[in-house]
Amino acid sequence: MHQALAVSVMDTRTGFVLYESAQHQPMYPASVTKIMTALLVLEEVNDLSEEVIFSEHAVLSLPYYASRMHVAPGDVMTVYEALYGLMLPSGNEVANALAEHVSGTIEAFVAQMNSRAAELGAVNTHFINPCGLPGDNQHTTAYDMALIMREAINHPVFNEVSGAPNFFVSPTEGLPEGLMLRNTNLLIRPESEYYNPWVLSGKTGFTNAAQHTLVSHARWREHDLIISVLYAPRRATFTDTATLLDYAFNMPVETIFDASSHSWVVPVMQSIDGESTMIGSANVEALADLRIPIPSGMPRIRHEIYIPADIAPPVHIGDVVGSKSFFAGDDLIHKIDLVSANTVFAYTPTPAFRQDTGVNAPDFIPSIILFFALLPVITLVLIGTLVVLLRRHRRMLRRRRRMARIRYARYQGGLE
Repeated sequence: MHQALAVSVMDTRTGFVLYESAQHQPMYPASVTKIMTALLVLEEVNDLSEEVIFSEHAVLSLPYYASRMHVAPGDVMTVYEALYGLMLPSGNEVANALAEHVSGTIEAFVAQMNSRAAELGAVNTHFINPCGLPGDNQHTTAYDMALIMREAINHPVFNEVSGAPNFFVSPTEGLPEGLMLRNTNLLIRPESEYYNPWVLSGKTGFTNAAQHTLVSHARWREHDLIISVLYAPRRATFTDTATLLDYAFNMPVETIFDASSHSWVVPVMQSIDGESTMIGSANVEALADLRIPIPSGMPRIRHEIYIPADIAPPVHIGDVVGSKSFFAGDDLIHKIDLVSANTVFAYTPTPAFRQDTGVNAPDFIPSIILFFALLPVITLVLIGTLVVLLRRHRRMLRRRRRMARIRYARYQGGLE
């Protein structure tokens, strides 16, 4: 199926390996190292319009055979332009200059590269420079490079840069007329016989020690893949990648977990007066389905679920409560976080007044004392008001009787 010595075909969404051959075998990376260099730059630099100054060390410390963008010492360009110089023509002096710009020295930047690789799970990778030139203790694996690529494509600028067929760099002192850069990845260039419209981005590499290397990101319909190819003959990286993509694209994509049909209820428990008391419950669910390509001969899929017997408050919407892991044999396919779909706040008991604690009485006690102190006054006022109302009522009744007698006397006089 392929001529490369080591390959890894990874599902981008889950990190599950769909096909591999010697994917954990340590090998020289060559310039696919620059994927990690670009990733660190994008993570560390907030403003891509910052200017990169090319030092003499960055430009002149390279061996004669190293690929270059042909920038002169003292030249200045933006980080954005330098990323194109790093990824398209694979400029080694650009890698050095970006390393110095981010970390101050190349050595400090390389330390960051190795730390970040370990964080991503690339445990069989060790870099000694930011450009990929071979040397003692410079090694990676097809699997590790797929992991690093999987993280890098989360940055839109990385996809834009490494997926560009060409790019024009503005004039500099060393390049007074500017420079048109062309991508060394022939899968990206439409005029190439190796052009593949499903390949979105990638990075090539070559040294005598590493031979040809290539890591690519491709997407077709529901398939989203990373293809890592190490130690291949000339042009075989492109044909191997195309062959592996065809193979993976023909794998059926199946739903192995439907989030809408699964939910759980977890009690929310709190200690109240020394007793564990249920104050509510968290409705637990997964945020998304799990759909993956299924290779032929794939072992039966099993799952393991972890949900605690109870949880302590407060619990907020979106809080991770548990997890559900899926395995093909002993290989982890993916782990899904299970989160709370509702909020449960901690119960706050009403404070009680305890005389023996020496704590001041709550604020409502003085109010009660004041009320009873004023009660006689309030009673007198109410009685006085009632007496006044009764007197007014009596006067009104006498006035009505008097008017009635007058009207009756007039009526009798009229009859005579």
